Amino acid sequence: MNLLITPSFEDIIAGYQNTAEDNDRLFHQLTSLTWSDPILGGHRRHVEDNKLGYGDAAFHAMWLRLLDYARKRFGQISLLEIGVFKGQVISLWALIGRNWDIDVRITAITPFEGRPMPRSRLITWIRSRFDFKFRENLRNGNFYENCDYEAVVKKLFGRFDLDFWKVRLCRGYSTDSHVQLELSNATFHIVYVDGDHSFDGALQDFKTYGPKVVRGGWLVADDAGSFIPGSAFWKGHEAVSRAVNILPEIGFRNVLNVGHNRIFERV
Repeated sequence: MNLLITPSFEDIIAGYQNTAEDNDRLFHQLTSLTWSDPILGGHRRHVEDNKLGYGDAAFHAMWLRLLDYARKRFGQISLLEIGVFKGQVISLWALIGRNWDIDVRITAITPFEGRPMPRSRLITWIRSRFDFKFRENLRNGNFYENCDYEAVVKKLFGRFDLDFWKVRLCRGYSTDSHVQLELSNATFHIVYVDGDHSFDGALQDFKTYGPKVVRGGWLVADDAGSFIPGSAFWKGHEAVSRAVNILPEIGFRNVLNVGHNRIFERV
């Protein structure tokens, strides 16, 4: 079914200004639009109830509108997520594609493994005091429990009767040479960066995968809102928020901010 989407992405960006008032208003508006839609709200509720991801409910309504706009501009759309975790975003993309007749081609970079904290509190304290990289990873939320992430993602796809096997998986980290080689000739209409939250890690993802966005496409930076005005939402990580400043230098302009998600169009 092809459901009417209102307000559209075009409507939202036409009057958008990066002010505290606009950012708070938009965040509340999109949150309400997610919960009022049974498809989006049902997916987000399942994610929250089963601890399958982070972010905010507003992002579901944001993604619907961005994918709809991309469909109008490009027809079939190619999507890349860096940092799958438990599959919230790629399953949402697949769900939107099916229910709103959007032809999506999804690529995902993920190691399907955790990075657990040391079990010893003493070791954690010592490393946080003397190991800068460890301290940065701790501060920026780069630790995740060990579990069978692939099984978790497959189960989430199955819960909504989505075809997991249509996702092109690049198994590894975005910095791995074999992943970069596999995607060396790839281009995308939308790239979502939600991987390493350190400054150097985020910066490298922007520099490596930003140029793969076609002109007129978008890069969406997660956890990058530390320096934007507004008080209704969590703003992300300071390191990622600094790294995102490279994007105008490599051909992007900021067209919209939704909570700690920042949307940049390649010009």
